[in-house]
Amino acid sequence: MDLTSLRSHNDRTVLRLVRSGALSRASIADETGLTPQAVSKIVARLIAAGLVEETGAVRDGGRGKPRMSLQLRADGGFAYGAYVDRDELRVVKLDLTGEVVSASVVPLAPMFTPSDVLEALESLVEPGVLGLGIGIAGPLDFRDGVVSPNGLPGWSEVPLRKLAEERLGLPVVVDKDTNAAVLAEAWRRPLEDAAVVFVGTGLGVGLLLGGEVHRGARSGAGEFGHTTIQLDGPLCVCGRRGCVEAVHAAATGVEAARVLAAAVTNLVQLLDLDQIVLSGRKVLQSPELYLRAMPDVDVSVTSYGPDLVPIGAGLLVLGELF
Repeated sequence: MDLTSLRSHNDRTVLRLVRSGALSRASIADETGLTPQAVSKIVARLIAAGLVEETGAVRDGGRGKPRMSLQLRADGGFAYGAYVDRDELRVVKLDLTGEVVSASVVPLAPMFTPSDVLEALESLVEPGVLGLGIGIAGPLDFRDGVVSPNGLPGWSEVPLRKLAEERLGLPVVVDKDTNAAVLAEAWRRPLEDAAVVFVGTGLGVGLLLGGEVHRGARSGAGEFGHTTIQLDGPLCVCGRRGCVEAVHAAATGVEAARVLAAAVTNLVQLLDLDQIVLSGRKVLQSPELYLRAMPDVDVSVTSYGPDLVPIGAGLLVLGELF
């Protein structure tokens, strides 16, 4: 590892510790094994960059001189997150701590094009931020930011990341909406083997296995809505029949909740998950209905509301700091 990489690694290590709670330079040195002199240089660099600030004197114990506590500077950087749904665009602006500073919703016309989305983003995203994260339905290539989302006619092999970076002049990361969703849930609390089951205009899951987002070999993990649950069932937007998404969409009320519960039970048994978070507009309309139908594991409804995906997309950008 060269000196430039080492500096970046150490900067991120210190930022990650400060984000977890206010700390002194001495406690950071104890946690990381870095020398006090090295920690002082890193902290000075992060303060100069506007990412960290001192909050006041604290005692780490004993009778020694009080030490200055450190915390993330909320306004030290901002990131945008966007969710391209099948009928609307949701955009949030996050501060450095991941809190929402502003939020917008723009309806998207039927058969909207990539150009329509880029034009809307240009009107909502301000320059001078860390970057933009975009969550969108799969399938897609996470590495290249090329998308071919189910349910969006005309969106085949669209180089969305490249187009957005050229249009906005910002770093852009593109990921599945469900991956963004599970990242947002993991930002607030520790999750190990968990799934966010997202039930909106589409249906999919974001997977966290061993504490890491699981995207699969070809960024295709989590296409839960396009697994077959009913042979010769209703036609799905993906072109197949009997997919969980299509069967759920054809049902209503309790029956819809039972369809989802059966599919989630299969998912839990397949991957041995211990936590399930439900989200998406269908769930948020009738949370208790869906909760009652779920299998006997730790199941909850997201606390982020309808902005779960754009928040997670913005956290994809902030995550690069940590």
